Amino acid sequence: MAFGEADAGALPLEVVESLLNHLPRAPFFVKDKSLRFISANAAMLELCGVANRADFIGKTSRDFFAPAAWPRYEAMDRFVMRSGRPIRDQLQMVAPLGAAPAWLLFSKWPVLGARGEVSGIAAMARKLERPNKRHPTYQRLAVAIEHIQASPHAPVDVGDLARRSGVSVSQFERDFVKLLGVSPRRYATRVRIDAALTLLRGPDPIAQIAHACGYADQSAFTRRFKLAVGMTPGDYRRTAASAAPVAADTEEG
Repeated sequence: MAFGEADAGALPLEVVESLLNHLPRAPFFVKDKSLRFISANAAMLELCGVANRADFIGKTSRDFFAPAAWPRYEAMDRFVMRSGRPIRDQLQMVAPLGAAPAWLLFSKWPVLGARGEVSGIAAMARKLERPNKRHPTYQRLAVAIEHIQASPHAPVDVGDLARRSGVSVSQFERDFVKLLGVSPRRYATRVRIDAALTLLRGPDPIAQIAHACGYADQSAFTRRFKLAVGMTPGDYRRTAASAAPVAADTEEG
């Protein structure tokens, strides 16, 4: 992938931004080799709670995300640049300092210069919104969705959920992705992490929260939580305790 370089096959960054500004639920950004933002579309600015593009360009992740989270984001950026390999379709909850938390399905690619050298990183995400309850597909899947939401501790049995919905497993999985943007198991992970975010604002021990959210032990819970949120459960608890409460963007149906 090459943006804004001298070779004839590259698209100028302003052209890319203009094209992607028409995708309101698809945040996009490019960083240079020093991990400074050099391009972003309107959806990325909105995600970070920034009204003016000039207040975003030239900054880094540490200017928009919590101290417990941004080092992980930048570590992923450096991995992509160092390895030259993209990261695809990662489910992650992000909580910008100036905006509400959001769930994203994102991918990152190395940006290549005119001579093939890595000169930065580009990322594209899809913001996972709440489903439209009036949509016919939602009506068919409502029983399964509500079961997942009500039982974050329970393992996901796709066959059972399909039977509850009255469709085949293959049809159920296609409908689920079409409606919610992720597979049933990924959606269950989202529900579990959302439940954990709420519980971590209370006094329960982290090991107890891990079991309540369907994880066999605290270490497994910590690994999954850090992958999704960008910080450990303990870091999140300390961050939440020192900040004004912000409601997570949870699904309610």
